[in-house]
Amino acid sequence: MREHKHDHGHSHGHHHHEHGHSHGQVALSRALVVTVIFLIVEVICGFLANSLALISDAGHMLTDVGGILLSLFVVWVARRPATRTMSFGYHRAEILGALGSGLSIWVLAGVLIFEAAQRIQTPQEVQAPLVIAMGALGLLANLISMKFLHSEQKNSLNVRGAYLHVIYDALGSVGALIAGIVLWRTGWSQIDAIVTFFLAALMLWGSWSLVRDSVMVLMESTPGGIDPLVVQSSLEKIEGVREVHDLHIWTVSSGRLALSVHIISDQGEQVLTRANEALAERFKISHTTIQIEHPEKFQSERCYDCAPV
Repeated sequence: MREHKHDHGHSHGHHHHEHGHSHGQVALSRALVVTVIFLIVEVICGFLANSLALISDAGHMLTDVGGILLSLFVVWVARRPATRTMSFGYHRAEILGALGSGLSIWVLAGVLIFEAAQRIQTPQEVQAPLVIAMGALGLLANLISMKFLHSEQKNSLNVRGAYLHVIYDALGSVGALIAGIVLWRTGWSQIDAIVTFFLAALMLWGSWSLVRDSVMVLMESTPGGIDPLVVQSSLEKIEGVREVHDLHIWTVSSGRLALSVHIISDQGEQVLTRANEALAERFKISHTTIQIEHPEKFQSERCYDCAPV
């Protein structure tokens, strides 16, 4: 059996996100200050008002603090340089942080559902005016935090996790406000638990995409919005390319895509340059590992020199 050897041409492209990390850190820090201040006030008032909606909102705000602290820690870890054993660096810490934020929302929703079920069975007196006041103040605090995080959450799953926490906390404040108004006007105490059920369901539904996207990145699935067949077709159209195979595309961290592929061609450096330019311009993929294999030294299912049948 004839031995086949491969000629290898490799290309590695890198890009960094220090600028983005810096902006994300500032936004997270500002949101943290606002959230901590209001958390202290809401916990005190929640117990004074004896409102589950208010206490649950405070509990969610506590997870906001934890989520934002986790996000800040992840930003710090992700900026550490690559090592021999961590060749991609610590960028995946961002994805782990996002997954942790999503799962913590699920845990909190479960706790709220349990507590609301208890309140349905044994309604308790609630101080409506205090609930209304804290709901309004809580909504204001969350809107401020959302403003800090809005622009950065589009660029980072990690910041998006913190942003979702704040959004659901804002919904919790709206719920507390509604519950307080209904209580004040009608005296119907069960509205407190009903609003909590509704908010918990929204939390589970809304955080699903964050958990799903985080798991998909960790499983190294093809990034959303990129069709591998389209990428392969684009590479095959490059002058000098005979065949494209073993194509893999995955996400290292938010905004950082990676690709590896084998290309059969007898025009090594020229094809390598053209392929990298096509991938960067059309698909925004700049971290690539491209292996060029000479057609005469590669055993392929395709016979290049055979005459048409």
